[in-house]
Amino acid sequence: MTNSLHLPFIPRTQVLRLPVPHALRLALPSSDHAEAALAALLNGGEVPSIDVGRIAAQIASVHGHAVLGAPPSWTDAQLRWAYVVLLRQLGRLNGRYGQLFDVVDQGLNHKKSNAPISKTKAATGMHTDSSDAAYNPDLVCLLCLQPGSKGGQSLLASANDLLHRLRKTHPELEAVARKAWPRDVVTPGLKQNHDAIAANAIPVFDQDEHGLVFRYMRFWTERAMAKIGRDVPSELTQLFDFIDADMDRNALKFKMKRGDMLVANNRTVVHGRAAFEDLPGAARRCLVRAWVDGFYGSVQESLPLRA
Repeated sequence: MTNSLHLPFIPRTQVLRLPVPHALRLALPSSDHAEAALAALLNGGEVPSIDVGRIAAQIASVHGHAVLGAPPSWTDAQLRWAYVVLLRQLGRLNGRYGQLFDVVDQGLNHKKSNAPISKTKAATGMHTDSSDAAYNPDLVCLLCLQPGSKGGQSLLASANDLLHRLRKTHPELEAVARKAWPRDVVTPGLKQNHDAIAANAIPVFDQDEHGLVFRYMRFWTERAMAKIGRDVPSELTQLFDFIDADMDRNALKFKMKRGDMLVANNRTVVHGRAAFEDLPGAARRCLVRAWVDGFYGSVQESLPLRA
């Protein structure tokens, strides 16, 4: 399983949609037992064996994502259960923010506090997840329980394609992208002083034994520089401007529907969302985020793809 820097340049015009595995439908608990079944799973209970080979192959490929559509008639608990079963075939759920983290507007402002943008209604900007230099989830996943009534479109872009265009048009910026730059510390429980922020440095483009690693959070990088009293170099601003403009032109834009499960390779796929509003009297937008470790065997023990 590699994501080589020499993968073919294959632009896409729409998201990759796959059916929910039939075995997942057959194993689905009844609506009155789904809450208990979900709790058992989250407490380490046995997971039904599901064939995720096709899904895993898409995530590990140059396209780096898949969207699976579960029936919207399933209850929230059934959808969460199916989501956890699917993801635990692909790796281990990370509990840093809870194994399942509801992405809903909590009335916070990330520009005035260290609140994650996932707790706001703001447009996120294109990014990869985790601002911590010491931790990078292999997969970022979202389950749509309620798409909301206004805005909130999802966006995906390929880091492989971005690098291809960067090398073609601004090759001098690749060295800037491969230098480690400070990123603000926003993870609860971590030190957030000057020295911790300065040490929390991450390159935009990197490579390890599994291939390309792209980590991008413009807002938190620029805020980190301000907090430690450093000006943002003009060449870094030029790189960020190129990345943002490129992804604005080339990102896949789509609306998640109830029951949709997005699984994205956090190393090679950049994601984001448009701003949204929860209108009075309408169901509030709610997506359930999960981080998956071990898809690449890059954390602790090796975990092969399961047939």
